[in-house]
Amino acid sequence: MANAVTSDTQLTLEGLELKRGVRSRRRIPVLELPDGSRVEIPVTAIRGVQPGPVLYLGAGVHGDEVNGVEIVARLTRELDPGELRGTILAVPVQNPTAFQIQHRFPVGHLLKSPMDQNPADVFSSFPGDPEGNMAALIAHTLFEQLMRPADYMLDIHTPTTGGRYAPFAFLPPPRCGAVVQEAEALARAFGADFILANDRGMYVGDKNPHVVCAEHGRVAFGIELGEGGRLEPTEVERGIRGLRNLLRAVSMIPGETEEFGRRVVIRTMTIVRARRGGILHQRAALGTDVVAGEVIAEVRDVFGDVLEEVRAPHAGPIVRIATFPIVSTGERVAQLGVLR
Repeated sequence: MANAVTSDTQLTLEGLELKRGVRSRRRIPVLELPDGSRVEIPVTAIRGVQPGPVLYLGAGVHGDEVNGVEIVARLTRELDPGELRGTILAVPVQNPTAFQIQHRFPVGHLLKSPMDQNPADVFSSFPGDPEGNMAALIAHTLFEQLMRPADYMLDIHTPTTGGRYAPFAFLPPPRCGAVVQEAEALARAFGADFILANDRGMYVGDKNPHVVCAEHGRVAFGIELGEGGRLEPTEVERGIRGLRNLLRAVSMIPGETEEFGRRVVIRTMTIVRARRGGILHQRAALGTDVVAGEVIAEVRDVFGDVLEEVRAPHAGPIVRIATFPIVSTGERVAQLGVLR
């Protein structure tokens, strides 16, 4: 793994206590609501007793991504600053306005004109704009105050409520250069079952945080695991195990990395949709490999009769499944990985 871009010996953040061997918390004000109350971003800073790299660790950029919030909170409580080299800047809830209502977007962006509130998604608003709307202001604060000083950046997600991902990592696009290969190495260390490495689509947008960080020379990637709107102990433990592996890989904590997860690289994902409306019955398990033409789900009507057998359009692993059982024509049933 490459040397740190900067050392935390030069790290200074206004309002955050960054003494050696200290864990500190504070809330950074970012915007004001109509009643005059302030929206603040919670931050935990842990500075190790020994100098080293800076890791930015974020979760909850969408308000229903509860697993990531718990993973970050647990890890930052459990880490011993006496064993840590370098500094961790951890934000368990990157988007408090969406977290308040357990939704992907802030409530103000839902109730008012979408045209007036564009962009609505903080994840697609980086590096932000100090003169922008709510999403742009949050992105600006996160990037300028917390991501920019970091050498490594990890953004933890879950899919939208009603969908479940096998643990998978998404990388910046190849145009970002050598840091993409370093990000892939860290994704392998994390123990992701699948690693998405492509140059187009929703995970490599110009305004995604890991892409913007990579364009600034930082090693950055994201993780998806579990299901939105749920707190899942098994997924939380998997995430903490992966983060400890990542910290070992960049020599921020002692110990050897352990090998787990499938770590299969895919170049894209094919969305499989229902063509009939009814009740969805999944027939192939998440994370398993299927062959072309295999039945991966059935759609049944309210009388229990099979309306459609949903078949795999090609061979590959099932990376995502729908968990809501009621579907209409055109709704996503599953996603299949396409191997690199």
